[in-house]
Amino acid sequence: MRVVRAAEHLESEILRARSEGQRYFGDGRLYVERYIENPRHIEVQILGDIHGNLVHLYERECSVQRRFQKIVEEAPSPALTDKRRHEICETAAEIARSAGYRNAGTVEFIYGTNDEFYFLEMNTRLQVEHPVTEQLLGVDLVAEQLRISLGERLPFKQSDLKPRGHAIEFRIYAEDAAAGYLPTTGPVLLLREPTGEGVRVDSGINAGQNITAAFDPMLAKLIITGSDRKEAMARANEALRDYVLLGFKTNLAFLRRLLNHPVFVSAEVHTGFLDAHPEVAAEPALRLETLDTLLAAAAILSRPVKDSADAVPELHAAIGHWRN
Repeated sequence: MRVVRAAEHLESEILRARSEGQRYFGDGRLYVERYIENPRHIEVQILGDIHGNLVHLYERECSVQRRFQKIVEEAPSPALTDKRRHEICETAAEIARSAGYRNAGTVEFIYGTNDEFYFLEMNTRLQVEHPVTEQLLGVDLVAEQLRISLGERLPFKQSDLKPRGHAIEFRIYAEDAAAGYLPTTGPVLLLREPTGEGVRVDSGINAGQNITAAFDPMLAKLIITGSDRKEAMARANEALRDYVLLGFKTNLAFLRRLLNHPVFVSAEVHTGFLDAHPEVAAEPALRLETLDTLLAAAAILSRPVKDSADAVPELHAAIGHWRN
């Protein structure tokens, strides 16, 4: 793949790309497409039944990604005007209708800085971030998917679907963001999930279980709903602060830094946001006083120190249970 920003480089880049294609795949054929710089990732949830009824359930923005994998999703997208929202959602619905689609699905788009959107792909399944849509529309997408499979009609029309408020989903990962988002492992020593108004946790772990590298590092989803984006972000800040998950490194602290970063607060993110702002993933330096306190606590709780503190000298042990 080659990005060409100047016409005079086109010929040489074609030769290089063709050569690589031939060498690695035995096929030097190429195709050309427009390159969208720093795009946003917008997707539209759709539902279609076997009777030809199909609706969209509005959009989700999934622009905050690492290694092309989504981390944070929110709805509605702060980037879209009402006019653009109508256009992109109706386009998604028409794509699905044209295919005679039945089931839950997601039509995904690249949204450029020129206010234009481009078809990316369609996921013919329910996605990780579907709770964001459920929270705004009050529709259980899993239940609707089951009804469709049973041959039932959709119980609502497009005009019945009106999103209310703002929702943000955070993917809780067993990983070390500061180490290049490296997966982590270990036992779940302590788990306390946040609660409160507008807080939903979809979790796949329990205290005591062991987290291994055999599966995807996603452990849970924290979904926050508010009357608007500002309220949702404030509730998210509290929920991430109250989320306790000990035993291995997670991305909880990273998500709080991301949530409070000026670019995220101003809703100016794009798919390259984290690459452009490595400071979000970097661990802040500990204050010396905090480090001393943590080291002292760790030393006191270590087995040799604990055994030494609990040990009774032989002379005192000979006294038996006598007390003064």
